Amino acid sequence: MDFFDKNCPVCSAAFTEEDDIVVCPRCGAPYHRECYLEKGKCIFPELHKEKKSWKSVYGTNNTAGTDEDDSDPTVCKNCGHKNSGDSIVCEKCGEFLTNNSNYTYNPPAENEEDIERIKEQIKNVTPVMGSANFYSNGTGFAFGFDENEDHDGVSAKELAEYVGNNMLYYMPVFSKLKRFKTGRFNFAAFLLNGVWYFYRKQYIKGLLISLLMLALNAMQAISMVLWSGSLWEKANNALGFPEHTPTYQEYFRWISENCTSTDMLLMSLPYILSFFSLIIMIVCGICANKGYYKKAIKTIKRIKDESLEDDEEQIHQEIIRKGGIHPGAAFTLITCETILSIGLTFFFM
Repeated sequence: MDFFDKNCPVCSAAFTEEDDIVVCPRCGAPYHRECYLEKGKCIFPELHKEKKSWKSVYGTNNTAGTDEDDSDPTVCKNCGHKNSGDSIVCEKCGEFLTNNSNYTYNPPAENEEDIERIKEQIKNVTPVMGSANFYSNGTGFAFGFDENEDHDGVSAKELAEYVGNNMLYYMPVFSKLKRFKTGRFNFAAFLLNGVWYFYRKQYIKGLLISLLMLALNAMQAISMVLWSGSLWEKANNALGFPEHTPTYQEYFRWISENCTSTDMLLMSLPYILSFFSLIIMIVCGICANKGYYKKAIKTIKRIKDESLEDDEEQIHQEIIRKGGIHPGAAFTLITCETILSIGLTFFFM
């Protein structure tokens, strides 16, 4: 297909004979090579799902040099979604469609009608992480989220102030929790468990989780030293380890022939305890964001209720002081956990 009378769907520039043009192998959409590399993928995933070609949807009646626009202004350059004719922002990802380019949300103050229409459209989209306009310029506040949006008596702006560090991650998560009652798996909480809670100033939860994990690790060490270790050593000696590396089948056969049910339980006890530790880590990852969201709302509401004067600046400063992060507390907990773990190792070894 000759693309020299077409426009690149990313930059909207007409193709020329000198351009290095690449074509999506699935839908046939043409791109400048640098434009395709910038996006890293074809921007028309809907065509792929519907098994349609770019030419049949966007490539017809599209002639350069005529009064007809080579690039449909309703087609989002970020995600490829075709919007309704009066859209200013993409209905799918929240990207600005104005001039088919990337714009920061800063509409002209004199055009109040357009401002209200933009705000209304923004409220109805769920912006995609990575969109150029997902966050407003300068403040870092999540684009597509009204700062006055109510979260059970707390505004989105107050929540952003409370979160402080990394609010670009948490604000979309909080909005999703409010709208759909579903959150997002927090890998930091999964990996760090109690340390993450201390980092986010949730000290009681963090202490309880850390103590529980420490207790499980201690029980695992005790069971290995007192019972499991000697039984596994006996099995290894009987099966000729280390000269011969036993298979799982050989271990299971020896255990079934030479061990009682109590011995089997003691041999598997360290692994059972490790499994419980993994369950706690998974629960932390699943519940962390939802718990943090509830704590943020509860704390902010208490600050506002306890404020003697209706001083917005005072409330603002108190929200920032109570929220945010505490790296020192997290580091202290890590240090204590490391010392205790080393102490347990030396004591039982």
